[in-house]
Amino acid sequence: MHKEHHGFLYGIIAALSSSGVALFAKLSTSASVPTLVFSRFALGLPIILWMLFRAQVTFSVKKIPRQLVRNLASLAALYAYFFAIQVLPLVNAVTLVNTAPLFIPFVVLIWLKLLVSKRRFLAVFIGFIGVLILLRPGGDFFQLGSMVGLLGGLLGAISLTTVRQLSKTESTKTILSYYFLIGAVISFFPMVLDWTPISDPMQWLYLFLSGLCALIFQYTLTKAFTHAPASKVSTVSYLSVVFSGLLGWWILGEVPDYWVLVGVLLIVIGALFALFDRSVPRPIGKNQSST
Repeated sequence: MHKEHHGFLYGIIAALSSSGVALFAKLSTSASVPTLVFSRFALGLPIILWMLFRAQVTFSVKKIPRQLVRNLASLAALYAYFFAIQVLPLVNAVTLVNTAPLFIPFVVLIWLKLLVSKRRFLAVFIGFIGVLILLRPGGDFFQLGSMVGLLGGLLGAISLTTVRQLSKTESTKTILSYYFLIGAVISFFPMVLDWTPISDPMQWLYLFLSGLCALIFQYTLTKAFTHAPASKVSTVSYLSVVFSGLLGWWILGEVPDYWVLVGVLLIVIGALFALFDRSVPRPIGKNQSST
């Protein structure tokens, strides 16, 4: 298998685990948004501390600013995402956060001065048409929850692009260590200030499962970006919409209609376009790109 194909396989697992995060967060009706965000980091923190104790992770002061950019963008996206999950149908919230690939080519263009191929833009365009079709049946696009979810997609694009840049010089363990340590510290204080007691054992189980899925998601996503460009892997993340739609139908009784099926089809087509695009982003002003 080509190296980028391994990246796509990791991306598919990340999409599935991301759907698990959304499902269990939706079921955690007793938990506030800050509690849901903190739970995303709490489960993985002991593993990170164990790796630090075993001296399996190296830190560099020079890398902290970029790590902070990644973590702050990711945290803001998480708060927006979990808010959208609480007020929107599951598939709508997951769809909105997966608008990140729409923004990634522009983030790469403005930040890194790189231009992706026309085929990549076509893949993103097709996928986003599918996103719009999925949003249309719910009629929630211009509501507050939808706008916050869309903002989460933009912030997610910044975070994902930063992960790709970090993966060129940092190991997966190092990236995860920064992510969980910084995320746990920052998200702890809003969680304490907005704490709501949880008495139902099932609610604690949902929180645990959401955190576990988040840990799997973060690992597989980071591995995906070490094997393939952000604009490609992020297109595969559209599959989390498919998985969330199926879980919403199976667990929550949210029955998809024909509009949803059409949107899913376009999303898969967009992902396949990205899969077979072997080009890489090129600096602005250059007519040729390497493969």
